[in-house]
Parts: sequence; structure tokens; C-alpha cells
Amino acid sequence: MPLTETAIRRLPVPERERLVGDQRGLYIRCYPSGRRTWLFRTRVGGKWKTRNLGDWPAVTLAAARVKAAQLHGRNLPESTTFGSLLDEWFERRIAPRYKTTKNTRVYVERGKLWAGHERLQQLTAARLVSLLSDYAAAAPVAANRCLASWKLALDYAVERGYLERNPLERTSTRAVGGEERSRDRVLDDDEIRALWADTHAHGSLLRFLLLSGLRISEAQQARHEHMDGNLLRIPENKSSRPHWVHIPDLAREQITTTTGHLFEQRSNTAVQARLKRAAVGWRPHDLRRTFATRVAGLGIPPHVVEKLLNHTLGGVLQTYNRHDYRDERIAATEAWAMELQRIIGGEQ
Repeated sequence: MPLTETAIRRLPVPERERLVGDQRGLYIRCYPSGRRTWLFRTRVGGKWKTRNLGDWPAVTLAAARVKAAQLHGRNLPESTTFGSLLDEWFERRIAPRYKTTKNTRVYVERGKLWAGHERLQQLTAARLVSLLSDYAAAAPVAANRCLASWKLALDYAVERGYLERNPLERTSTRAVGGEERSRDRVLDDDEIRALWADTHAHGSLLRFLLLSGLRISEAQQARHEHMDGNLLRIPENKSSRPHWVHIPDLAREQITTTTGHLFEQRSNTAVQARLKRAAVGWRPHDLRRTFATRVAGLGIPPHVVEKLLNHTLGGVLQTYNRHDYRDERIAATEAWAMELQRIIGGEQ
């Protein structure tokens, strides 16, 4: 019969520990000392698994039932595997919040392949670091990103009560061995002139990136219907924040189609591979860095450059400054187009 608060108060103090059942796996354990503790019990693999839900009366019968209902029909934390955690974290925290989830999904699948069957309670930092170190030997950058993803998933496990602490909380990339250097590549004038002389099909897209400061995925997804006069509005991007860029005449000249997407659809991988074969020494994302650096060199204030890149402003500006800087952004983009005209014209 289900318990009531009155019935709990009337339970006699037992001579030895005694369990009294409520419903859906909820029990109250009565001690000879008079202490009473809520437990949730279920069978996993033929064995009882128990979860402490707190002491009565600090945890009321109603609150204990809510906790038990949340656990009912699910594996207890003690039986949760690393693989099931990664899937749950991805579905609840990553998929609903981010437009681009492909890379994170890769790190989830790596974890499931290498240690997916292992129980969270048995995972150690040494075990996970060993897996990541093997990964870093072949792909150091990817190993670092994988470490970051697993850390977040294990933080989620702590928040959900599956773990008391994150085994990777104090693990850095130094332990994993995934050494990498932040890129600081900025194209010089000669490289910009070489890009303007490039007749390959990718050339127009790359020149457009340098003129607009867009990420390659944003430019590839852009369609003619997103054009509003001289503004290109970006509906889908990495940050999920609305964005627009001014399109000067020099940028408009780079657009290669008249309907559908602004550019012929070629994968980022294909563009990267072509640049590697050409041994130019830079990547598409370096064009975004070049845009920001060279625009700043024209005297454009940092906060305007950040807006051009669709970055959030730092400090109190992020909280209180909601100005769009439309006129300043248009002027900056036009000034950069004029500077590029000077460069590709060969002026010193």
C-alpha cells in the first residue's frame, strides 16, 4: 500500500534496519537510531541497484516520489555506460543548440567505439587519457577537440547525478599530447595578387571570402534570395546569430551563378585539397583572419571589426551595447574593397 506522511511518522523504530515500500521502486529505510532514508531500488542484470534519495523528513514523501519517478524505467547512474551518456549529452545539449554538429558527432562515436560499453563509475582519468593519447599520435588537433567534448559530456553527467566528479576535470591537452599551434596566417599583398590571378573554379569563392570576411560554409550556403540590395543576409551560421554583410561591387563580381546559390556547390574538403595541391601555404579560414587584420589596419575600430565578423562584443559591451554599427560596417567594407583594388592594381 502506498505510504503517507502520517503513516511514516507512525512507523515504529525497528530493532534492525527495515525497508518499507511505497511504489515504483521507492522505499524508506528505517534505522534503529530513528533515522529514515529514502531509497530507489531496481534490478539490473539480476542484481539490486540502489540510489539514496535523501533523508526524511528533509526530503518529503512527495519530493521522493518525484525523484523516483524520474529514475523509474531508466538505468541507475551506477549502470550508465559511457556510450549511453555520450548519446544522451549529444541529443539534449548539442543537437538542439548548434547548427553544425558533425564534428561533435565524430567524437561521440569515437568514445562509443573505444569505451562505450564501460560503466561511468568505472571510468578513470588514466583510461580516458590513454585513449586520447593514442588518438593524438595520429591526429593531435582532433584529439584535443575530442577531449573538450568528452569533458563537457562528463560535466553533464555530474549535473545529472550520474557521477560525483568528472574524471577529466583536471586533464589538459598537455596530458593528452595533442600539441597544436594557433594559426596566425595573414596573406600579404603578393599572395592577394596571386589569388586575384587564380582562374580555378574555386578562385571566385575564395576572393569573396577575403572581401566579406565570411566563413566558407556561410558563403557556400548563401543564395540569391538572401540578397537585399547590397546586403547579404546569412540565415544559417555557426553561431546561430543573425548576420549580414555589405557586398561592394568588387565582391558582387565574384558571384558565379544567377540563380540558386551564389556559388557552385563544392565541398570544403575539395577546396582544401585543391589549395594543398597548389601549395599556397594558406587555408580558406586564413582569408577571414586576413580580412579582420587588414581591415583593422585601415583604422577601423575593434568593435566594428568584431561586428563585421559576427562576434559577440566583450565585457559590458556584450550586455549593454546593442548597436548594429550598420553605417560603420558598410564604410569599412567599402574601404577594404578600395584597398584591395589598390593592391591588385599593383600600387605601392
